[in-house]
Amino acid sequence: MVARPLVLKSQVGRSGKSIIAAELPIARVLVDTGVYHLDTPFDYLVPESQSLLAQVGVRVEIPFGNVLREGIIVQRLLESASSGTLKEISKILSPHPIATTETLELFSRVAKRWSANPYDVIRSAIPPRVQSVDRSFSPLALGERVRNVGSGTVEIPGIFQKKNVRAFWALPCKNEFSELITELIRTRSNLGQVLVVAPDEATLESFYEDVKKFYPLLICARIDGQVSRSERYLNFLRMVNGDVDIAFGMRGAVFAPLASPSTVIVVGESSHLLYEVRSPGWNARDIAIDRSEIEKISVVLVGYSPSLEAARLIDESFLSLVSSKQRRHVLAVDSSQGELLPSKIFPLIRKALKDGPALFLVPSKGYGNAILCGKCRNVALCSCGGKLQRRKADEPPVCAVCAKQYVNWKCSWCQSDSIYIASRGIDRFAEEIGRAFPNTPIVNSSGDHIIRSISQDSALVVATPGAVPRSETGYAAVALLQGMRFFGHSDLRSSERAKDLFFDVASHVSVDGSVCAVIDPAHPIVAALTIWDPTMMARRELSEQLDAQLPPYWRVVIIELDSKSAVALVTGLNRAKDETRLPPQTKILGPFEKENGKSRITVSAPADQAESMIDFIHELQRRRSISGKPLYSLRVDPYSLA
Repeated sequence: MVARPLVLKSQVGRSGKSIIAAELPIARVLVDTGVYHLDTPFDYLVPESQSLLAQVGVRVEIPFGNVLREGIIVQRLLESASSGTLKEISKILSPHPIATTETLELFSRVAKRWSANPYDVIRSAIPPRVQSVDRSFSPLALGERVRNVGSGTVEIPGIFQKKNVRAFWALPCKNEFSELITELIRTRSNLGQVLVVAPDEATLESFYEDVKKFYPLLICARIDGQVSRSERYLNFLRMVNGDVDIAFGMRGAVFAPLASPSTVIVVGESSHLLYEVRSPGWNARDIAIDRSEIEKISVVLVGYSPSLEAARLIDESFLSLVSSKQRRHVLAVDSSQGELLPSKIFPLIRKALKDGPALFLVPSKGYGNAILCGKCRNVALCSCGGKLQRRKADEPPVCAVCAKQYVNWKCSWCQSDSIYIASRGIDRFAEEIGRAFPNTPIVNSSGDHIIRSISQDSALVVATPGAVPRSETGYAAVALLQGMRFFGHSDLRSSERAKDLFFDVASHVSVDGSVCAVIDPAHPIVAALTIWDPTMMARRELSEQLDAQLPPYWRVVIIELDSKSAVALVTGLNRAKDETRLPPQTKILGPFEKENGKSRITVSAPADQAESMIDFIHELQRRRSISGKPLYSLRVDPYSLA
């Protein structure tokens, strides 16, 4: 007996021809080609046997070249514009639609805006298919449901009772962050489906558990990557079919199909975690805003202080600003001598400890993150070139790069063994604060040891950004230490991040509590906190960004490529500008040498000219793909330009 040769499944062709669908026999399919420039839909014949299931948004398997590929039907047509012979759809991969006409339009819009292949967007937006879920899933067909489940425990602004809302909610100075968001979710769920997009898992988990606890009649589901693959796909299908009142997810969930009318709530809209790290690098805030223009969807951006992009939309009246100005007791003390705790804040903290816990926000974790010679002030370096740091008070200096210990360290310049801690971490802060306020328990929250909540009536809580514990009664005092270290980073987002952080941490204070900022009293953050108005600084920052021709008034594309090709690309871009193929105001900066033989080029243009700039770069990328050249690494409108 002669063995039969193996044949790959993808090479097996159909025997004979199928009967083609009588109605709308053509399916226009967006194909996962894996090729950058093949980014337009292709037409296929629909067999009569598959016509009923071959609906818009359904996953199909189609022959593409010599292999079988996955695709999504974007349209059913009476006839094709293609003059060639059409192939047939091989099979329906799933009978359940995973996209609507509106979300398919959104994928196309995002791909164009961020210079990408639409399927790169789809891979981020739609959970992977699970065959067992496809077989067992059946829509609940619940129909109309009464979602009103009573009143909440806190009051929120009346604008959120309106059917159509597009707003930024600047949260009030209340120690009720979770309760306020939960009530917003409940209120909007009375009007339709709600999608909650959170920046991180801890925030998402908190809202999900609170809504389930207080409003058990609402049908909730998680569609984030932290649940199992099967559960995520099942919940996504339930969301598409309208079987879920409220869905919770992180940045990728912002694409989830929604019935009309619905609401997308983006919490912490200025967070860098809402920016997709993979190509094409979109962000959830802008996707939500795009959806409000394409679909009948309300959008509520939530935070203590708006990002520059949100502030611009507020200034242009595209977003409504919902805020509640309040006066807070804010003490600003400058640390003129470099001391950690200026003497003027001691009475405030001592008085506060009689009423409740006191919170200290410090810039970084660790103990001594930068060591100098105590005599000549030269930086302490390892033999490998790395900087020395001190992890604990009783431990010798250690190299931050190679971890070599220096038990008997001496300065290589003056031979002194005196050590000066130039950059103090939270452990050093806790040590000094403990000495300043003896006989008071200290809670340290940072790094891998984050405390979510505290119940002590009187305690000193020392925390780093993102690790502040919640206090049920609020803190009697909140101290923001070394304030200029938060504002002093080199990237353009440092002021935005610091401002949002200061408002966030100050909101933990109790009704009668005080906020103390160790910063120059003339700094604008002091006045903004006092009247609880985050837009004060935003207006000035927007004016500065406009004058400096920076985002959000200018859009930016960062190109990374091989250094050998960088000069030629800059020459070509400048020629295109001279020939008006690029907008006349386009700025081309670089190339700037990076590591590993790579260079970076920054191309920017005013927002009203940016579309043609990005179209030009997209076409340049497509032509490289057609000619078989390696693609450039593109980041359109990145979080940081640094």
